[in-house]
Formats: sequence, C-alpha cells, structure tokens
Amino acid sequence: MATEKQLDRRTRRTRQAIKAAFVSLILERGYEAVTILDVAKRADYNRGTFYKHFVGKEELLQEIRSEFLLGFAETLLIPYEGMDLVKAEDIYPSALQLFDHIEKHKDEFQALLSVDRSFGFELYDVLRESMRRDMHITMDVGSPALDYEILLSYQMSAAMGVILYWEESGFKYSTSYMADQLIGLVNRKMDKITFKKNAPSSAPTVSVYSPYNQ
Repeated sequence: MATEKQLDRRTRRTRQAIKAAFVSLILERGYEAVTILDVAKRADYNRGTFYKHFVGKEELLQEIRSEFLLGFAETLLIPYEGMDLVKAEDIYPSALQLFDHIEKHKDEFQALLSVDRSFGFELYDVLRESMRRDMHITMDVGSPALDYEILLSYQMSAAMGVILYWEESGFKYSTSYMADQLIGLVNRKMDKITFKKNAPSSAPTVSVYSPYNQ
C-alpha cells in the first residue's frame, strides 16, 4: 500500500505533468484552442484524472501564474540572505537570479504572456511590492530630491522593459549578459538625446540638459 508521502509525490508528479502539457499546448495552439481532453492526452492521463486535480483550464492557468509570480518575487532576496544592506553596484546577483528564473521557466513565461500580455504588469507589481516590503533604496548624498514611489516605479519599469525585450527577442542573450545590461542601464546617467529625424547627419547633436545628470 502506498504511503502518504508516496501519494503526495505521485500527486505532485501528476499535477506537474498536467501543467507541462498545458503549457506546451498553449505555445503550440493558443489558449482558446486547447481543450481539457487535449491536456489529458498530452500528459498521458484521462479526463477523470485531470478533473481530480483541477476544476478546469482556468484554474490550471491561475496555478501556473501564481507559482511563477511567487518564484519571481522570491528570487530577489535569495542572494542577500543574512545581509543588512548592499551597495547599488553590487546588486548583480539578484538581477541574475531574475533572469535565471525566467530562463528556467521560459515556456511558462511565454505561455502566460501569450494568453494575456498584461501579465507583464503583474510582474511589475510583484517587483514593486517586493521592493516596498523587503528593501529600501538610498540615493547618493547630494542627489536631487526624488519622490520615492516615482523612483521605485521607474526602476521596476526599467527592469520589466528589459525583461520583456528579452522575451520578444527570443531569449537570444544569456542571463548573465542581460543582468549586466540591466544593472548598467539602471545605474547609468543619460548624457544627451540626438533627434535623428529632425537634424541632418552632419548637424551637431542636441543635448538635453537635466539637473539629474550633474
């Protein structure tokens, strides 16, 4: 007779197989075209087994989304366990963790985005809330006074923009390269903007002055 531990392991294995089958079918056919029977067959189970674990594909999708978001939020703090603070230039480990998490679960990530592109906003909210709850950004002494919520929104929007570009590019860069790029962008001050459409190539560039670049 199977023990409770063995049953739990079997249950987890079954649920994982169903989720993996669902994700692969979404990527192949699109969410609306996938049926419960399709998922059960792909996972090598019957419809009864599917319904034993999930009410329907909406609940299945929600569990995949929730698990991804939870893992995404948890990755931020993993590199700094036991630490009180870290310098801004030393946050590469958490950036790498974010990209590693996405790469490890990129099928789920792409499937969730294909169902609803606003999933990117959910990731943004998770990042921002994690930063509010678990961390606090301290600016350099002498930096211009900035509204903290605006600063936080800007930083998290920048992170999500880079992540979404990576997905759109087909994950053509390594996680370490993307982490380097993100840290460089977040910590770098802009010098100028050249309006290519309005000025001939021989014309001088147009600099945009900002006190935040001083």
